[in-house]
Amino acid sequence: MNLHQIFLIAALSLIGSTCFAQESRTWTSAATGRQFSGSLVEVGDGSVSIRRDSDQAVFAVKLADLIPADRDWIAQHTPKPSPAGPIEDLSALIAEIPKETGTPAIGIVLVEDGETRGIGVSGVRKAESPEKVESDDRWHLGSCTKSMTATLAATFVEDGAIAWETTVSEVLGKAMKMLDAYEPVTLGQLLAHRGGIPGDVPESVYAGVDFGASVKDLSDRDLLKQRAAYAEAVLNLTPSRPPDSGFEYSNAGYVVAAVMLEKVSGKPWEKLMEERLFKPLGMTASGFGNAAREDKGKPTQPWPHQDGKTPIPPGPGDDNSWVIGPAGSVHASLKDVARYLAMHATGALGPVLKKPETFAYLHTAVPDNDNYARGWKVSRTAWSRGPAVAHDGSNTLNYCSFWVAPERKAAVAAFTNCAEKGADSCRAAIEAIVAKYLD
Repeated sequence: MNLHQIFLIAALSLIGSTCFAQESRTWTSAATGRQFSGSLVEVGDGSVSIRRDSDQAVFAVKLADLIPADRDWIAQHTPKPSPAGPIEDLSALIAEIPKETGTPAIGIVLVEDGETRGIGVSGVRKAESPEKVESDDRWHLGSCTKSMTATLAATFVEDGAIAWETTVSEVLGKAMKMLDAYEPVTLGQLLAHRGGIPGDVPESVYAGVDFGASVKDLSDRDLLKQRAAYAEAVLNLTPSRPPDSGFEYSNAGYVVAAVMLEKVSGKPWEKLMEERLFKPLGMTASGFGNAAREDKGKPTQPWPHQDGKTPIPPGPGDDNSWVIGPAGSVHASLKDVARYLAMHATGALGPVLKKPETFAYLHTAVPDNDNYARGWKVSRTAWSRGPAVAHDGSNTLNYCSFWVAPERKAAVAAFTNCAEKGADSCRAAIEAIVAKYLD
């Protein structure tokens, strides 16, 4: 087996895995003696994940395919995991919320001390159908995706592939036309909603986009080409305000930021999310768009709803267009969300982010910016015992709310499969969990 074959092993499900950051080192193939450089990011049962220096791709490798010296090094540098406590079923605390608020279903996550303390669900996947939501169902995150896109950008900054101060023109100037006003806008400004890009954009920006397609129906080339076309159209809209003059919430601005990452890497945002966020964190039940898109008969996932009563059939119209995914299209299971929130709650240096200052940058509000940081809004509650970062998200058919309290290494999140009453439902669920566990 040659080195290329070794690293084309299908990604393994790393059971009982340990995630952590290590400096780059040289690895050697036991079969061929060929070497490569990379950093160890995860150790599982009989396999490891390594981020290769040459292209930053993360690959799964069988321990048996590495030389004994490499295996010994891994054993010496892998901390023994502390036993995780049981995950508590919180469903009873939120059991009546769907009836009380007129929401088809609700889900909840609680993280304490960096561990998943509890999850709970209540309600039905589809109004007027008997199928109940289950603990491993996948929920639409809406604009809570933005913190994930900002975190993704941070991995590129840490790798030195781009900087927070890198401008739109430096990355995209040769690839597309743009108004002069946008040329000095930086990656950091886009993620803080200070790029001057309008919050509301005309339908004309979607002219080059297969609007209702599912991501899996498009090739990587199509994803890159069409998202770049969208970004170019956006960068030729009149700014809503002078760039960096104030806060202007903009989904389109997050797409432009993602296109900068796509240009630097040559890979679509979706693949980057899988390689740099989902896979390293063990988020195996996460994806993009409506999680129920493939349903043909009875619902297998929470369906989106209008007015809390009308289920939206799978297909075009069940979500925003895939092209603005970086601003709000991720779906994930409760346990996957807990893994992500735990990283932000603890500032854990591991397979995704490796520098404390990166978390500080993402979690610190920009002055005179409506308390917005990068993908998070900075707030404070009695239970957080210090600054908290939070975000709500909705595609107008689902609703989600994230709250993270770094001082307590705690987080809570709530999810519904409708939007109109989703905010009330999420608030009620979070208040119930906080009252019992975090007050």
